Parts: sequence; structure tokens; C-alpha cells
Amino acid sequence: SLDSFFNNPGIYEVEMGTPLSKVVNELGGGFKSTVKAMQIGGPLGGLVPISKIDDLTLDFESFASNGFLLGHASIICLPADFSVLKFIEHLFDFASYESCGKCFPCRLGTKRGQELADKALNSNYKIDMELFTDLLSTLEQGSLCAHGGGIPLPVRNALEYFEDELKEYFN
Repeated sequence: SLDSFFNNPGIYEVEMGTPLSKVVNELGGGFKSTVKAMQIGGPLGGLVPISKIDDLTLDFESFASNGFLLGHASIICLPADFSVLKFIEHLFDFASYESCGKCFPCRLGTKRGQELADKALNSNYKIDMELFTDLLSTLEQGSLCAHGGGIPLPVRNALEYFEDELKEYFN
């Protein structure tokens, strides 16, 4: 499923192992405007920077070995002018209201992640990186299901690939 940032948005069926570059450039017809990343596989899927398009094939092994998750393989684009921290804030917000509330790490951790990102976006507040890393680890290790345990993956991808953009928000 290719979103409206593609010249040819829509739903396509491809064989496992198809190069991501073929999906993006041939089927999708490239991007309508400048895109810096793609969230592939839903909210728990990886945040794939554009620089990785030629490195990936649509299969679980390729994504896993590169630190991403294929999930259901839908592609939502992150425009070049959209804040990566705003993406993180939205992801945590979505995860907090989708949480069933059964376990503390997910119920409280996703809301705390959203609050930290929101505070950094809207004030001079700097997020403590050690605290933030602990929050992500607690979500991964302490959540009872894949919802809370999966949210840290795209956040970690953002921290890894968009460090330059995010460094002003962390100390």
C-alpha cells in the first residue's frame, strides 16, 4: 500500500524478495515531493531512511538484518519538511491511546514518551538521552505484547538515522 506521496499511490501485490527500489520507483513512480523516510509496515514497522531504498528487498530477513520490521509492508512517507521529533511524538501518542492498558510499561511508557517529545517540541526542554533509552528498553522488555514492545523500533530507527536533526532536542 503506497500513500499519496507516491506518483502512483495504491495497493500493489508483489512477490516476497522484490527490491524495495522497484516498488518505490517503478510501481510507485517515485515521489511527488521530497521524502526523507518511509514508515514501512504500520506503526510498529521500521522508519526507513531514503538512503536505504537500494539496500532492502521486501522480505522479513532483509528488513530484520538491516534493523527494520517489514510488518504488512504498507508505506507511509515522511516528507522532508516534517519534523522527525513530531513523528516520534505522534507515534507515542497513537501508541498510548491504542494501548489496552493492561501492562504498566505500555500504558505509562507510551504516554511518557509522548509527553517528553511534546515538551521538547514546544519549549526549551532537552530530553535526557539516558532516560529516553531506558524508557525504550522498558517498553521492549516489559510490555506484555508486541504493541508496547514494538513501538521502540521506529523510534530507535529515527534516533539512528536522523541524529543530526534530533540532537537539538536531547542532552
